[in-house]
Amino acid sequence: MTVFAKDPASTVDYSVDWSDWLASDELITNTLWDIVPIEPLGLVTGVEQAGSAVRSVTVSGGVAGNVYRLACTISTDAGRTVARGMTIRCLER
Repeated sequence: MTVFAKDPASTVDYSVDWSDWLASDELITNTLWDIVPIEPLGLVTGVEQAGSAVRSVTVSGGVAGNVYRLACTISTDAGRTVARGMTIRCLER
């Protein structure tokens, strides 16, 4: 799993490229972004962007010293569902 550092004052875009996982004619039909843990002043998702196989979300906030898991779950027109996650460590810079 990938670990990213993020300043609590920054707003950052995170992306997942699904092109290596999707079949050649398969389309993403639904995307869900999830953050754990949910806490006061914790990470918050914002604007989502969708390309053909890339899904992105803007993330802001977070408590310095805390670690979060950001997961992207997709469903496809072939009936498949999969999730990929990343770890975000909030550090003041």
